[in-house]
Amino acid sequence: MTADDWQVFRDVRLSSLRDSPQAFSATLEATLGRDEASWREGLAARTQFVAMVGEGVVGTAGGIVDPSGRFGELISMWVAPEWRGKGVAARLIEEVAVWATTAGFEELRLWVVEGNDPAERAYSRAGFARTGRAQPVREGEPAMEFEMLMKVPAG
Repeated sequence: MTADDWQVFRDVRLSSLRDSPQAFSATLEATLGRDEASWREGLAARTQFVAMVGEGVVGTAGGIVDPSGRFGELISMWVAPEWRGKGVAARLIEEVAVWATTAGFEELRLWVVEGNDPAERAYSRAGFARTGRAQPVREGEPAMEFEMLMKVPAG
């Protein structure tokens, strides 16, 4: 996606937050307040993929460089409920892994909310494993998320 795709990204991001608010550190309320410039800047700072069936978006996942610049991070992963279990997640994970390889990273990491077993299974099937690191999903709230890591093939 490019910055010009901001409306598509906005729509899929809002869908993900409405469907699975517990799975993301972002909140629907805060996200609803973003303007066009903010959406464009967000897309410019990441590599974002969407899965489409016909004209409809059925999933999304992004890749960013971690703040240290040492590895890639898979972020904002979501698949529409009616498309879960049909390979969409695997394909999105694969695209982000290719991005990480092309960018020269040896590792791709992500954070997943404790108890989101379907997501953890999808990540495990793709080669991710828990690192042992955990943190609150949002500051001041009890929900925790844990880090997972996969080695990506050399580009």
